[in-house]
Amino acid sequence: MTYIPTAPDLKFEVAQTIRACRRRIAAEAEKGRGFYGSTDRDEAGDFVTAGKSQVSVHAFIRASEERKSGGSIWERELRVRVGAVAKCHGHGCVSPDFHDQHDGHFLLGDDADVTAEAAVPLVQAAREWAQAHAEKCRAQPYTGR
Repeated sequence: MTYIPTAPDLKFEVAQTIRACRRRIAAEAEKGRGFYGSTDRDEAGDFVTAGKSQVSVHAFIRASEERKSGGSIWERELRVRVGAVAKCHGHGCVSPDFHDQHDGHFLLGDDADVTAEAAVPLVQAAREWAQAHAEKCRAQPYTGR
């Protein structure tokens, strides 16, 4: 029986990216370096338009540091926002992108699987936009002119 590669489970991929972000921040903290924020992306889809251009869909994970004053002491809170973005890479496309983001934020220390679950409906909306856009977009691939 031949092996047929399938797309990885998006929820698992986003959770793994969040865990990797935690490890990266911890490693920087051990070196005495601060953390100011980062944005990671996981590929969630790829479509070809009627004009043979490409529409890509990505889940994004944006980690940031929030500092709040707790009296005379500054409290540090690491937050995560999840969302999805779809972008048409066609030359001359009139509506090339779609963005959707979760309304709130999660703490970086929260369960990564729960945080990743919040990204799934956002990515689904981006995939639906990308598919509908790919069916009607006549923009040509950019050739680097």
